[in-house]
Amino acid sequence: MGSTRVTRRALLSAAGVAGAAGAAGALAGELPGAHASPTLDADPFRVGVASGDVTSDAVVLWTRLTTAPTEPGLGMDGRGVVPVEWRLAESPEGLASAATSLRVGVAAARPEHCWSVHVDVRGLRPGRAYWYEFRIPGWSSGVARTRTAPADGTLTTADFAVVSCQNLAKPGSGRFHLNGVRDIAARDDLDFVVHLGDYIYDFGRAGHIPARQIVSLEDYRRRYGQYKSDPNLRAMHAAHPVFAVPDDHEFFDNVFGGDPDMDPVKRAQFAIALRAYWENMPLRGGPPRVDPVTSVPHLRIHRQVQWGSSLELFLVDDRQYRVPGTTILGPEQMHWLLEGISSSAATWTAVGSGVPLAWFPSFAGAGDKWTGYDNDRSAVTDVLADRLADRASQAFNPVVLSGDVHRGMVTHVRQRQDASSPLVATEFVGPPMTSNSGNRFTETADTGAFRAEYSYGTAPVNSYRGYLACSVTPESWTSTFVVGTDVDTPTGAVHPIDSWRLAAGADPGAVSRV
Repeated sequence: MGSTRVTRRALLSAAGVAGAAGAAGALAGELPGAHASPTLDADPFRVGVASGDVTSDAVVLWTRLTTAPTEPGLGMDGRGVVPVEWRLAESPEGLASAATSLRVGVAAARPEHCWSVHVDVRGLRPGRAYWYEFRIPGWSSGVARTRTAPADGTLTTADFAVVSCQNLAKPGSGRFHLNGVRDIAARDDLDFVVHLGDYIYDFGRAGHIPARQIVSLEDYRRRYGQYKSDPNLRAMHAAHPVFAVPDDHEFFDNVFGGDPDMDPVKRAQFAIALRAYWENMPLRGGPPRVDPVTSVPHLRIHRQVQWGSSLELFLVDDRQYRVPGTTILGPEQMHWLLEGISSSAATWTAVGSGVPLAWFPSFAGAGDKWTGYDNDRSAVTDVLADRLADRASQAFNPVVLSGDVHRGMVTHVRQRQDASSPLVATEFVGPPMTSNSGNRFTETADTGAFRAEYSYGTAPVNSYRGYLACSVTPESWTSTFVVGTDVDTPTGAVHPIDSWRLAAGADPGAVSRV
């Protein structure tokens, strides 16, 4: 990030250039013309930039202005609306001026949205890399890269990383280091990143800012400021588009967002946390809206990732609509998911969830996973079974991706929570990026009760921690565990230690080590 001089005149003329360069889609608070542009005396792009929710013709660009990300007031006390110029080009050199950029616009960074900017740029070409940048007078965000998805029907490969559970604060006064995130940022062979939750952790530790449990809006904003100031996270977002869904620690431990009997204080905290999540993620849509009847806030987070004809990935939000013992997705989201799986025509149909769908017989915390919501789980596994039974008329290859349990696993989903029930999908549970593990699954492939081929988790001294790298082609799905045992130092390395492959057309359970 730097102090590239951007004049007020250049910024305010950008809106006029935008009309000639090509309009963006609906912008969150776009400014139509010249507005007062306050000067900031320190770098306002301290939490970087990001892109996400890419389609074959659109991408969401994000930034948030703050000169002091972890301090009370965020360095922005007294600031009003700040105009932010954004540029998008087909090369880094194309961003040199508004005239050479492909798209240019001015968006409003508003104090009520924590000076965040979400720009939905439309009308782009499929399967292409683009570069983008944000500017205000005197300051530039620096150049970042994104890409659009391939055109629908394109035979292609989808290469992506799966991340979850990236706690920065270790027990005691120290901190963890996101060495796996650093590795993702340095890779040029990835199309995108999927983040399956626990982007931040809400609880108090000496290494957290603030060092106590967060409860207020400013608390959440400062905690995001701490995480998003991490140079590895900033680099990952600047290198790849990210599709993110939350788990519980973006809110508070074991949250039930749809609980009609939630304590009013906790309900208010949930609304605050949901708002902060939107402020800090490159999400299409938002900010959250409060239902006028129930006073419950909602933000549509569940969505579909389409990557040519090879991959259709349904990312579910298993926290916002969860009701204790009743539903994990809520009826509307469940209908969307079942319809999506039923109609998917991609070679690989995947479900991405914060918590595992597989059945773990001896896992004491299973009630917090899909296994604690048997009606919802059975609805999903039944539609998977139906599609598998109809393979003769249409190809169908189901995969589940999940996180949460702080243990990387290669396992399988049974139609029912019973050792004799048929397998309906292969599941890859990603390892934690940094979080400690207290889970020990003792079942092995030899027991007949738990079809786990291999697992990575708590070792006698250190846990394996890192990410899952997936390569999806029309012929196969390969998942590689990229992990290491050192997250206590910033120089800790991660390495590919094992890969598993599932051939298209193979039965669930036929996954094998590469």
